[in-house]
Amino acid sequence: MIPDTHAHLDLVEQETGKVVSAAEAAGVSPIITIGINLASSIEAVRHSGSFDPVYAAVGIHPNDTADMTAGDIDRLEEIAASGSKIVAIGETGLDYYRDRSPAGLQKKAFRAQVRLARKLGMALIVHDRQAHDDTLEILKEEKADETHVVMHCFSGDPDMLQEVLSRGYFVSFAGPITFKKSQAARKVAALVPPDKLLAETDAPFMSPEPFRGKPNLPERVRLVANELARIRGVTADEMAELLAANTGTAFGIEIRKKRR
Repeated sequence: MIPDTHAHLDLVEQETGKVVSAAEAAGVSPIITIGINLASSIEAVRHSGSFDPVYAAVGIHPNDTADMTAGDIDRLEEIAASGSKIVAIGETGLDYYRDRSPAGLQKKAFRAQVRLARKLGMALIVHDRQAHDDTLEILKEEKADETHVVMHCFSGDPDMLQEVLSRGYFVSFAGPITFKKSQAARKVAALVPPDKLLAETDAPFMSPEPFRGKPNLPERVRLVANELARIRGVTADEMAELLAANTGTAFGIEIRKKRR
């Protein structure tokens, strides 16, 4: 089974049970559904309790930090303890591409969530969009390497890759790795050590080819995995086994094999 380490099931405009069933039929499991604010995180936990292949991450996205209060982190900690299949804090991080929250508030929220992940011993899922230097600085200052860090939809260059790898972070790729003009991203993906590589969809966003521009679904992580296999010169089965093992390590999830 190929894991989808990053999806937003509450934002997919299809019935969740059907989405999960279609993913399983395509050989995709587990799915980690990601919270972007308190309400979304509660939904992620609910989905993890309702569907066997689904696990949850709870967090406050940088674009949702403008109105965040100190009490929201306390509430997030409560949510993180509210289910047995919650495996990460996130997504959190910095986003300087969209002007939806001041940088200072984003940084404050990011630091608080790194500390929460360390406190709870959970993985940390990091959103970094046009904010590489500040993201790396905060992760270092907050000692994020004391837990498992996942760089969601990695967009850095080879130099940044070497820095995150030196810290022991995991590196995840999504649909853009399949786009025709993503040669730079494919070169970076070829450099990731086998034990630090992850795949995701970010559904309903960033559909891979040939579905680019359409709402994404977890089942399409197989297309991302197939492209990673092609880039790295391994078989699809070898890549599936690799991604399953790494997902298990990063998030503490036992990956079951597909029944034959």
